[in-house]
Parts: sequence; structure tokens; C-alpha cells
Amino acid sequence: MRVGLRLLRDWWREDVDYGWVVDAIASRSALGVLKVAIGVCGLVAPAICVLMLLSPQAPDAPLGRAVLWLLVGAGVAWGVRWVVLPWPAEAESLVLVAIADVSVTVVCALSPGYVVRSVGMLLLLIVGIYVSAFHAPKALAVHTMWSLGSAALLAAPLIGSGDVTSAAIMMLGMAAAVVVPPGLQFCYWVLRSEMLSDPLTMLLSRRGLDYHSAALLARPSLLPVCVMMIDLDRFKSVNDRFGHTAGDEVLVCIADRLRRAAPAGSIVSRFGGEEFAVIVRLPGAAAVAAAERLRGAVAAPIGSISVTASLGLAIVDMAAIGDRRGTRDSLREILGSADRAMYQVKQRGGDAVLAAPHSCSAQASSAS
Repeated sequence: MRVGLRLLRDWWREDVDYGWVVDAIASRSALGVLKVAIGVCGLVAPAICVLMLLSPQAPDAPLGRAVLWLLVGAGVAWGVRWVVLPWPAEAESLVLVAIADVSVTVVCALSPGYVVRSVGMLLLLIVGIYVSAFHAPKALAVHTMWSLGSAALLAAPLIGSGDVTSAAIMMLGMAAAVVVPPGLQFCYWVLRSEMLSDPLTMLLSRRGLDYHSAALLARPSLLPVCVMMIDLDRFKSVNDRFGHTAGDEVLVCIADRLRRAAPAGSIVSRFGGEEFAVIVRLPGAAAVAAAERLRGAVAAPIGSISVTASLGLAIVDMAAIGDRRGTRDSLREILGSADRAMYQVKQRGGDAVLAAPHSCSAQASSAS
């Protein structure tokens, strides 16, 4: 029970990297097809509006007809935007979701027909699936509350007229819109977490580091970004002497030590092989002290096995970088600076910390 609650809490707190999700789809050349599919789905609402205006059930009031024509124009523009223009940024995507939610609800409210309202509930479900794939749980919660409110608004007149059965069917249909998108998003989160983790140490993988560091680097803060690259010294000799199984056990133990010794809020990753990376926001002096703690944590004996680590450190004031380059480009450059410092330590014999003198035009402290 506690494990399940912890999973739900972690999922709720997840800050989805919208750009990473979009880039992942684009890397498979599927973004264009998805854009067209979303645009075509968006044309359903204006098509319904036109059919309503041409049917005997069209609103008698001029205002109602004017609203429907307005929704026709807005819906066509919404669909064309998806098909013709590039994939929207995160903020625009949320605005488009809000427009879709409001438009669908208004169309359903203006239609006396049960069929149109049922289709509207289906469209809200489709919008919810989109939100579950690209946005955070909190954004999905807002959409879900809107869908619930819309269902209640549309079911109330049916209950008032005595058509309780139709109202019940509508509410049951909306239950799917409430349950399915959060369920899908939770599954996405579990699978994404598994995909971004290293199967041996359960630390983040290199791809996981890229995913989670984007939010940390983009977050406004007066504290600089500290990147530590950690490479185990002469680890091949451990495998040669004790075997690869013992080597794996050492890696798992060191990963656990790094996780425990890293400052609060750190992103800890197995970068590859016997190399690890830690990213955190800390002032220069605290970053150097944290790096020394990590070095000491690695050096503590593991039974009869002793290993040491070379640690390169890059300290960067993100405000000095500004918007000159993207978050991922910045991360690659900072990692490169820390990596070069780490290799200098290895050339000097290892088991030490060295801070890069420069990183992205920001001054960094150094220690050895």
C-alpha cells in the first residue's frame, strides 16, 4: 500500500519535459503524421457546428447561431494551425488544449441532441489523451475537472426533463474520460522511468540525465549549476582480479553511496561503464566540498575491494549564458568541461577533485 501511494505521489510531482517528449517523437519521424491527425480531429467540432446550423435543431436565437459560426471559424483555424504550422511550444500547446475544451463544451451546450453531446464527451476524452502524453499530471487534472464539470452541466437538463437514463449514460461515458487519461499517463510515467534508468544501479541512465537536467537548468535560480563527472580509477583491474560479478556489485554499492552522499536535489546518473555524473545547484565553495564528500564516499573500502575516483567539476552561472544556446547544448558543454577536468585528474594519478577553470564563459573555482 505504501509503495503504491509513493508511486502515485512521485507521479503527481513529475515535471514532464515537454520538449524531450516532442523530440523523441520527432526522432522517429512521426511528428508530422501526429500533427495531421490532431488537426483532422480538431475539424470534427466545426463540422458538427455546421451540421447543427443546417439542421432543424439549429438555435432560434441569433446569438446562438452567431456563437456556432464563431466556433466554426475558430475550429477550422485550430485544425489548420496544427496541420500547417510547426509543432507548438509548451505554453501554446496548453492554450490550444484550453480552446479545445471550451469549444467542445459550448458546442455540446448549444445542441439539444444527445448524439452531439456524446460525441463531445468523446472529443474531451481525446483531448485528455493528448494532455496525458505531453503535459504534467497537474495540467491533466485541470482538464479532467473541466470534463467532469461539462458532463454535469450537460446531464443536468436531461435529469430535469426526466430522461435519467440518457443522463446516466452520459455520466458513465464521462467516467471513461476521467479514468483513461490519468491511467495512461501513469503508465507512460512508469515506462518512461524504466527507460531512463540504468538497469544495474537503478540510477538515471545517460538519457535520463538529459531528461531530468533540462528542468533543473531551465529553472530560474541565483545558484550556479554544478556538474561533477566521476570516473573510477583502474576499475578494469577489479574485474580482472575479482570477476565481473564482483565488479557489478562494486558499481551497485558505489551508486548507492553516491545517491546517499549527493546534496539534496541532485540528479545522479550512471553516465556509462564506470563513469557517473551528478548535477545540482550549489554555490562554488559548497560544490567543491560536495565533490570531496563524493570522492571520499567512493574511496571507502567495499569488503576486500578498494577503489578510488577521479572527479572533474564544472560550476556555471546559467544567468551568464542567458538564451544564447538551448538547454541541451548548454548541458553538453558543461559536461564536456567537467569531463576534461576529470581526465586531467586521471592523468595525475586519480583520487582527487579538479574544478574546470572555465565553463561557458563563467568562472569556476578549482581544487585538487
